[in-house]
Amino acid sequence: MAQSASASAQQIAALVGKVVVAKLSDGEKVHGELHSYDPSSHTLALSVPTEPGSSLKHWVIARGEHATSVEAVEGASAPSGADDDVPLTSVESIKKREKKAIEKALDDANHINTAVSNQVQNVYNALRKTMPCEWSGADMVVMGLVTIRGPRYSPECCEGADEGSLSRVRKVLEGERRKLIAAGDLAPDFGG
Repeated sequence: MAQSASASAQQIAALVGKVVVAKLSDGEKVHGELHSYDPSSHTLALSVPTEPGSSLKHWVIARGEHATSVEAVEGASAPSGADDDVPLTSVESIKKREKKAIEKALDDANHINTAVSNQVQNVYNALRKTMPCEWSGADMVVMGLVTIRGPRYSPECCEGADEGSLSRVRKVLEGERRKLIAAGDLAPDFGG
């Protein structure tokens, strides 16, 4: 059964998991398992043995408009275990991951302070990896209890009423500053 390039997404999607021959617009014929088809981008993904009878495969990804036809190979079945090396992913889980990534990107964007230098932002980002932080103007507020004042942003610039939190933030800040200096993301004389 041949599926032309104008075939519906449902017709092509029905061939997923079957051995097919895809004829490409450049004349090439690709013989392999149609692993997936994305109807929104009209993209085909075929798993193709590197040589006949080999378990080694390579992937051919082609936009649907470049496939002049997709035809099931009668009597052929996908090799057993063909899907073992590439697990299937549900659209729902992809949408959840996308939503989570967008939420994280928006949250990250909300923590950028354009009123401070890149080095100060690097210090803030490093602290934020282990402690909740927010900006109050150009000052960093860590755990809602400790304020780190600029322009030095050093352990000596930390203020807070809770001695335990103050000590913890100072210790973490000093360690993060050392790491940033070693990585070249903070000048050794920054805040000094």
